[in-house]
Amino acid sequence: MRRTSEDITLSYDQAENLHDAIVKGMAYPELTGENDEIDFEKLVDFMWELRRLFKWDIYEKKTIGKRGNGDEKSVIRWYCTILLRWIRGNGLNTIVRSAVRYKENNPWTGVWSGDYMVEETYNPNSKYHKNLVIAESLSVIENVLLFSISNYFRKFSMEYKAVHQVENFDNDWYEYVEYGTTNPITIFLQQNGFSREASIYIQTPSNYSKYVTDVDGEKKIKRSILECGNIGVETEAQDIQFNIPELFVE
Repeated sequence: MRRTSEDITLSYDQAENLHDAIVKGMAYPELTGENDEIDFEKLVDFMWELRRLFKWDIYEKKTIGKRGNGDEKSVIRWYCTILLRWIRGNGLNTIVRSAVRYKENNPWTGVWSGDYMVEETYNPNSKYHKNLVIAESLSVIENVLLFSISNYFRKFSMEYKAVHQVENFDNDWYEYVEYGTTNPITIFLQQNGFSREASIYIQTPSNYSKYVTDVDGEKKIKRSILECGNIGVETEAQDIQFNIPELFVE
């Protein structure tokens, strides 16, 4: 499902707006506590500011640039809801359920099919409305989150590094979207070739202690993972062991 390898091109005014904002101190919203909590309204405000900097109302007017009905930020709130679920490592079923609950709690945000508003108010008793919300959620993940938002975050992160003259920085939301998690271990697993789904499987406490270990301060994968019982994980581990044998230990 990942499309983050593609890119977007910024106009001169977009690039200048971004540079000036970061020079003045703009940064990604901070995650806090053991569970990476975040102030949802701060995330909404951050995304709304990106909307202004990147002129989404002009360049992305059919998706992240749309104004909501009543609450002008309601479209951004909708995308932020899905964004947070994604970077917290939730699976598609969980994200879809969360999206449906959001519509139930905010029925005035309407029911959409692509760019067309089917109904101004969501009806929780309508199977048709629910199916449209599910379809819209999957489309948002594929076309908005993993393409548009991801690539704008990429531009933000690149400019942030340039302004602050660093190669990397903590709290890089582009990485969180790219790997679908805020967990550094899950990111490590994906960087070494495991899929997001396999990384989440390995990262669960009961599996992590069985299949991941530290050797001289470096994370290693135990070869017992090749017989973990999950065919998908076993297949991925076999391929990775062939390409990166030094990652594995007995």
